[in-house]
Amino acid sequence: MGMNLRFLLLVMILPLFSGCGPKSLAPQVVPEGVQFFYSAPAAKSVTIAGSFNHWDPDQAMLTKPSNEGVWTIVLPLSPGRYEYRFVINGKEWVLDPSVPSVDDGLGGKNSVLFIEP
Repeated sequence: MGMNLRFLLLVMILPLFSGCGPKSLAPQVVPEGVQFFYSAPAAKSVTIAGSFNHWDPDQAMLTKPSNEGVWTIVLPLSPGRYEYRFVINGKEWVLDPSVPSVDDGLGGKNSVLFIEP
């Protein structure tokens, strides 16, 4: 086996055993609702606005980032379909790169999340 192939296999397999592989930033269902994550190490603030809070960017502030720069929040959402965006520093509306996006009907896109019953 060539050196490059050995290195590639090690890079792919090592995180499985070390527990230090990259953490998924996709929303996760937790007992309290849904936990959202957003990586923005340089941000001063991150909020989430969507169909679940009438698109109010001041209603749901994510907690300060981890050492890796990942902001997080848990929202008490019921099963259903939700559209949303993250708001960085109160002005930059961004998609969640971990979920699909849909046309917002105004020429832009929103992230979309389906929560199964």
